[in-house]
Formats: sequence, C-alpha cells, structure tokens
Amino acid sequence: MRKQILIAVGAVVVVIGIVLGWYFLTQRHLGHMLAQGKRTNILVLGVDHAGQNRRSDTMILMSIAPDKHVVLVSLPRDLRVKFDGKFHKLNATYAYGGGDLARRVVSALLGVEVPFYVELDYTGFEHLIDAVGGVTITVDKLMVYNDNRATPPLHIDIKPGRQKMDGKTALDYVRFRNDPAGDLGRINRQQKLIRALITEGMPDKNVKTIHTLVQTVYPYLHTDLSLIDLYDLARILHGIGPNRITMATVPTTPVTIAKVDYLDPQVVEMEALVARLLKGLNVLTPDQVKVAVFNGNGKLMMATAVGNYLRARGFVITRVANAESFGYPRTYIVTLTDAKKSALVAAVLPQPAEIVTPDKFSPHYAALKGLVPAGTDVIVVAGKGLTIGGPTPNG
Repeated sequence: MRKQILIAVGAVVVVIGIVLGWYFLTQRHLGHMLAQGKRTNILVLGVDHAGQNRRSDTMILMSIAPDKHVVLVSLPRDLRVKFDGKFHKLNATYAYGGGDLARRVVSALLGVEVPFYVELDYTGFEHLIDAVGGVTITVDKLMVYNDNRATPPLHIDIKPGRQKMDGKTALDYVRFRNDPAGDLGRINRQQKLIRALITEGMPDKNVKTIHTLVQTVYPYLHTDLSLIDLYDLARILHGIGPNRITMATVPTTPVTIAKVDYLDPQVVEMEALVARLLKGLNVLTPDQVKVAVFNGNGKLMMATAVGNYLRARGFVITRVANAESFGYPRTYIVTLTDAKKSALVAAVLPQPAEIVTPDKFSPHYAALKGLVPAGTDVIVVAGKGLTIGGPTPNG
C-alpha cells in the first residue's frame, strides 16, 4: 500500500512538473524573449480615470532590443485609426477596449508585434516621480493653464528655467495644454521627462531599491506583464545612458473629416521609421529622393500642387513647371536613377501612376529632359485624373 502511495505521489509530481514546464516554455516573458535575441515591444499608456471617464492621454511604444537599446515611439492621441470597421481617434481605443485593444490597434498600425501593455494612472505617475527623488527639467517658458471642468479642477503654474520637479509638478508639466503646438508639444514634453526619468532617476538605484520602486508603483498599474517582468524591465532601464535611448514620433498630417480634426499617419514615412528603428532595416526615405514635377493636364497650378504635396511628405523638389503638352492621358513617373525611388513616389500619390523608363517615355522625355535639373531622380508628369488634396504648404 505504501509503495502504491509513493508511486501515485511520484506520478502527480511528474504531471505538475510537465504542466509547469509547458507553462514556462509557452509564456512570453520579457527577460526570456530578450535572452533569445528578440526585440520586445511594450505599449505604455498614461491614463486618467477621473469620474466615469476612461481616457488615455499618453501612448508610447517602448521597444527594447537585446543589446538593451531602447526606442520610444510616441503616438499622437488624435491619430486616425480604424478598428471595429470604423475610423476613430487612437485614444478612443482605450475607452472602447482598454489596454488590450490599444495594444492590438497599435500593433496593426505599425506592423510590429506588441505583446505587452502597461497602464499607469495619474496617481501612480506622481508616486513614481516622487519615489525616484524627482527629475530635473529645463522649462522653456512660463506654463499657466486652468481647467475648472477637470475632475479635480486643474491649475498649472510652472515657472521657466531648470528645476527639480516632484511628482505633482511633473504631472502638471506633461498635462499642460495651452500650447500652440497642441498634442505634438505635449509629446515633446513627455519625451523630455521620460528621458530625464530614465537617465537621472534610475542610474544610482541598486537592485533592492529598484524592486522597492516597482512595488511602490505596482498598485497603480494595470498590465499583462508579470511582477517578474516588471522587475526585469526596471533592471533593463537601470543605468541606461542617453546615447542608448532613441525617441521618435509617428509622422502625421492634420486633416478634418466630417468636422472632426484628426492626425492622419504619413504612411510611407511611418513605415520607414518603423523599419529603421524597430526592425533594424536600412530603408529609402523621401528626403533621399529628388523629384521634378510637370503639369501635363492643364489644371491651374497643378505642378505646384503636386510639388507641395510631395514636399510636405519629405521629398526634395528640384523643378516645378508645365510639360510640353497638357494632353497627358494619365500620370507618369519617369525613373532617372533608382526604380525604388520611383516606387516610393508612386506609393504616396493619391491616384495610380504609370512608372516608365526614359526610353519608354519617348518622345515626351526628349521634350522634358532639358528642363530637368542635374541630380534629379524622378520626373512626375501630372496627367488626366490626378487630384491633389491635403496640405500643400509653401503655396
């Protein structure tokens, strides 16, 4: 009988061992992923739980490389994104589905896996800053803002100059709204403060203090990271110098649709940013492409509109002029140097264009080549059907 009991106990132990082994092998723990050489992405959300409202004021993708280089990509809350079959502002994801929906929408937007998210509310943010002993920030200008409709009422009064901020002042600094730069101004301040927090607030802390810091903030977090993951994350951030932090913001264009103001992601530029910073790829960017634009359909100021449209998206415009004819049946993109550069231009035009080589564009090319400045990579001839909307700065 005793032997049978021992066998049964042994069998149970084996089963438990198998279950635990399967669990630990299948879990996506942050430290384990980094040890395997995998980049790990975490969506960080600064949230406001005032009253019945569920709002996300801050969204930042934290991407950690195996070599402990940290990339922080800020996502404007007014970004126009699609989920549940409709377009919304990005910060609506949190209101509709919390951190998990926000994580999935950001993953789809950027085209990278985002397995984790961390939410930190205002109170937790104050405790975090106080727990590290404050952060030093240089304030560029007087910051005064009052909002009696906020819960509780918000009153901000921060003097300019270099100063040590406690938790409350730091929260006021990142929440300040009276800024001509709007949300992008707030993002710049958020990035400035986060850099100070990582480089100033963490380096002089030992492991025990780091663990205590995590335990202090933990009650104010909502996350799918385990406590062990949070310890690993804190240890990774501990001691990181400024040269190992890269900050960026998703590039956008202001648009108004149905009387609602959004920020539309600039898709080509955003994909280039993601490829370079999050995927480690060397990619062609618009500022490496020189374009000459010609009006081939006769619409008033068409070449200027196309040139401004491309310039607003980062391309270098070498010439804007009329083509030798206004009878072009379609829009053409002529490749003078690299086919990839033509493809990049084609990707941002609002309507399809035919990509051709100079010999396939004869006799039109013979008539235009004398107008094309040296060093131009691509010719765009705006033809019938091309309509340019959106921003056209500089005229």
